[in-house]
Amino acid sequence: MRLDETAQPPISRFEFATHDIGAAHDVLRQIYANHTFRIHRTAEKFVYRHTAVDAGLIKAVRVTYTMDVTVDFQPTDNLIFVALANGRVDTHDGRAVTRTGPGDVQLHRPGRPLTNHCRDFDMFSINLNPSVVADVASARTGIAPHDVRFDGSAPVSKELGRYWWDTMAYLHGFLTGPPGPAQSPLAVSAAADLAATAALVTFPNTTMATPDRPVTGPPAPASVRRAVSYIESHAGEPITAAWIAEAARVTPRALQAAFRRHLDTTPMAYLRRVRLSRAHRDLVEADPTAGDTVAAIAHRWGYLSLSHFAADYRAAYGRTPRQTLIY
Repeated sequence: MRLDETAQPPISRFEFATHDIGAAHDVLRQIYANHTFRIHRTAEKFVYRHTAVDAGLIKAVRVTYTMDVTVDFQPTDNLIFVALANGRVDTHDGRAVTRTGPGDVQLHRPGRPLTNHCRDFDMFSINLNPSVVADVASARTGIAPHDVRFDGSAPVSKELGRYWWDTMAYLHGFLTGPPGPAQSPLAVSAAADLAATAALVTFPNTTMATPDRPVTGPPAPASVRRAVSYIESHAGEPITAAWIAEAARVTPRALQAAFRRHLDTTPMAYLRRVRLSRAHRDLVEADPTAGDTVAAIAHRWGYLSLSHFAADYRAAYGRTPRQTLIY
């Protein structure tokens, strides 16, 4: 991805609900134009509800569908993580069948055609751009982005499956809730990073086998200065660790080592510190009588959680964000 590719596309929101089977399938045919639906049974009280919020890097979808149907899905470019609240879904990827029930989570990997047999389900999903996962994995482990690959569709443990369920619920609440917070490119980037980080912990992937190799020959401080300059100039954009390393002309792993050696921090931690200082500046200059709020400023600078923002702010400035805003 190029360093100048920081513009966030407009957020797209879609909501539809009906008890009319014909109307439901008209919408389904528009949304899933390349997929095939084979209906086996319809519930006596048919319900179809579809909510989707597409923020570019990450998309949240919830579908309720009281029908017994088989759907043939064409391969997609995105990672699709699903969680089932009710009903049953049997997924065949050409190699094996995965049975999903209430409380289960699953990953649909890119590039594979799928056949889903769905029965009276209420399903949540998060669609994630693989480049986000590759950037996060590279920053954490030093693995080359093109070597990042998911090797399985089920969580590595039940405990991590519950962790992923809770993460999805949080992300769905953020993306499908009041539209204000999701208008911030940094907040959307933070949501995508959270999803990527949780996915890399939850589902089998190549980073789990990456040895923790020491980095030899840290780059000269010039690379750190280039990275710091880039961060300071682009802190208001949804930049990634890979972009910072590219600006510094070194690998993400080498830059990580250089930051620890020369600044006793990491590039992303330094970025968070810069954004917190910008949030502090905005709070000092804000006018609450004109409608400026702590929440709006926090979201503007990439915080999804107001409690986390308040904790970080108090640790840095010795007072609450609200105290700075009011006084």
